[in-house]
Amino acid sequence: MKPKTVSLIQLNLAVLMWGLTAMFSKGIRWPTTAIVGGRSLAAVGALVALVMVAKGALRLRRRADYGVMLVLGVLMGAHWLTYFQALKIAPAAVAILSLHTYPVLTALVEPFVFRERLRVFDLFLAAGVFGGVVIMTPELSLSNEVTLGILLGVASGVFFMLRNLITRTYVKPYSSSTLMLWQVLVIGALLLPMLIPGVQEAVADGLHLPATFAGTVDYSPRTLGLTVLLGVVFTAVPQVLHTASFRHLSGKTVGILATLLPFYGGFWDYVFNNEVPSGRTVIGGLIILACVLTETMRSINRA
Repeated sequence: MKPKTVSLIQLNLAVLMWGLTAMFSKGIRWPTTAIVGGRSLAAVGALVALVMVAKGALRLRRRADYGVMLVLGVLMGAHWLTYFQALKIAPAAVAILSLHTYPVLTALVEPFVFRERLRVFDLFLAAGVFGGVVIMTPELSLSNEVTLGILLGVASGVFFMLRNLITRTYVKPYSSSTLMLWQVLVIGALLLPMLIPGVQEAVADGLHLPATFAGTVDYSPRTLGLTVLLGVVFTAVPQVLHTASFRHLSGKTVGILATLLPFYGGFWDYVFNNEVPSGRTVIGGLIILACVLTETMRSINRA
């Protein structure tokens, strides 16, 4: 088999597995904080093993980088928390499409961060994404779970965008596996209390948080097994496959195939939950994906 074919298979498997990750939000009967905390702790062990096998560095080069990793971990944790909460209350297609507004949002913010010229066409793309989000939104009320899921998905995209911008600025020398290891370590440490019996209920009651976000944790073998599966197989493994695909694929190919994630997520949502996207979700989603695909190709051509 040709090396390029192998890389294409690796990339598609990674995106397919990320799409399947969305199903764990409904399959694991834990609140969002516990799912993200458990996922992170399970991923730590797998990523340590992967970094050591690849003969990578576990320790950071500079003391200041530990502070940067703390910030990255907090942003990544906020990204996962808002994303998984969106998946819990809204259809997977809606949550994933809302998250995928981040490439266009990045195009708007990057010029101000890196003192680059803001392109007028990026404003048109942002307007298109905003229009797609508006079309998907059933009503302007937070009592509507789909509307709330869209807002959480967009917020998740903002956190992910900020994390990517900081990564581009401060920690270029590190491999993606090392970066992910330190981020899940931070997330796991911060959310560890939400996995302790009694603590999560006290936090939920004290902060008046919804039960889907913070509440009782069920330590059944099935739930524990799914959490380990999510952390090891569907967090660490796709990360390695995605990184490996860059060896024989262009950035354009990787960027374009990554836009398949909403389709994979919607497919798995139909298979496991029998959820069919509404007409307005399909129309708004296609507009968002068209803008994202356009920005992806333009950014790669500019590189």
